[in-house]
Amino acid sequence: MVMRMLPWILGRGLGVAGYLALVTLVATGMWFRHPWRRPSSRPDGTVHLRVHATLAAATTVLVAGHLVALALDRYAGVGWSGAFVPGRSHYRTAAVALGTAALYLGLLVGTTAALAGRPLVRHRWRAVHRLGTLCFASVWAHGVLAGSDAASLRPLYVGTGVLVATMAATSRYASWTGPRLENAT
Repeated sequence: MVMRMLPWILGRGLGVAGYLALVTLVATGMWFRHPWRRPSSRPDGTVHLRVHATLAAATTVLVAGHLVALALDRYAGVGWSGAFVPGRSHYRTAAVALGTAALYLGLLVGTTAALAGRPLVRHRWRAVHRLGTLCFASVWAHGVLAGSDAASLRPLYVGTGVLVATMAATSRYASWTGPRLENAT
């Protein structure tokens, strides 16, 4: 019984771990660039990029494991086409499609960031990178709607959703209302 459930258990565990890595990736990215941070608390630019890139790599590996485990699980009803083509999963079709769409959006965000400074995307990568918040929202909805244990993880989803939404809202608010702390005396 345990061996038959192993792909599902691995898939779900890797999905939750990937979600937590994504939360950390998005939250640290927002925090490193937040207008209310004092200049003295801002890390060196290379430290920021290394932390962000490491979190992005960890998220990618965990999500890849999530996809492979669930695509290989005969009982999950996801399959390879369901994992990579929105709407093809037999298990909670719309919720899994959100995850698939988030996968492609995340790959777009990450790829344009990796290409920053190159002629094709030199000044446009940041606009695409801001879609990371939409990617997070899609992954959040995917976890809430597709997760077989979403009810028991509700406090996690509520807490992380509030955290990221608050960071996004305060950052937007700060950009609308005036000088950054680094410019204040």
